[in-house]
Amino acid sequence: MKWIVLILVIVLLLLIAISVYAANFFLNVALFRENDWYDKAGHKMMNPDNFNKGKSKYDLIEEQQIQDGDIFWNRDFAKDYWLEINGEKLYSRLITPHPTSKKWVICVHGYRSFGKRDMAFVASKFADQGYNILVPDLRAHGKSTGNVIGMGWLDRLDLMNWIQEVMRIEPLAEIVLFGGSMGAATVMMTSGEALPNTVKGLVVDCGYSSVYNEFSAMLRSAFKLPAFPILTIANVMAKKRVGYSLKEASSIRQLTKNKLPTLFIHGTGDKFVPHQMLYDNMEATNGVKESLIIEKAPHLSSFIYEPEHYFDTVFEFIHRYC
Repeated sequence: MKWIVLILVIVLLLLIAISVYAANFFLNVALFRENDWYDKAGHKMMNPDNFNKGKSKYDLIEEQQIQDGDIFWNRDFAKDYWLEINGEKLYSRLITPHPTSKKWVICVHGYRSFGKRDMAFVASKFADQGYNILVPDLRAHGKSTGNVIGMGWLDRLDLMNWIQEVMRIEPLAEIVLFGGSMGAATVMMTSGEALPNTVKGLVVDCGYSSVYNEFSAMLRSAFKLPAFPILTIANVMAKKRVGYSLKEASSIRQLTKNKLPTLFIHGTGDKFVPHQMLYDNMEATNGVKESLIIEKAPHLSSFIYEPEHYFDTVFEFIHRYC
């Protein structure tokens, strides 16, 4: 009997040690810019669609959108714009094709990406509708400094500063917040803060319901590991190491305080952020809400799969409610 108890204790201690190691590894690769495991291996594990490119009609559409976005990004009405916050230098691209327009949009990119990559083409579509645009690189991304990845939670505070910066440029601005992936989570997490009346509405494409839920999904799908006890331990570790817990970084919790009109978008083929999270986010918000579901579209690819339907829906929603 003593031997059985001893074996059980040893097994339990071993499981705890493995779980602590796994939690620490996961936090290191997920939340620190300087860790390159995601670029070397993790991205392909977590979002394989980005590595299955060929010459399908969708690949050709994406190539054309990238080219169009690059041209737009470098037009003479676009310039680099910097903001210094708490010792970090945050970059954005300020694009003002309509200097007298009061219509503005802030477009926010996704996880371990940067503004130009994810939002240059989107910005061009807003310009076609008479908007001026600000496209930030979130801290620890792109040209912005920083090492800790905020997963939208820390970034919501920076986004509020960018909103103030747009208002400084144009005091009568009417601002739409547009985000994709982690950028969508950033917008949703910002929605629960005390926003100025100049912010009129939100468009969020494939945003997760919380960091904890997103990491749970990734552990199951990419690593084939259970969320418990790894994320339970990681949740405690995160608070000490990066200043926020995985559970408090919640789109759902913030959306319960949101009263702004919000359009939720997701592709059913998303392997990175499960599209079922859209329904959890929609249920949480208190504002006017509509959804756009694009069948079979992978992560942040809905405007590649059905570009006309996508942007028609976005601008019809904005014109109706914002």
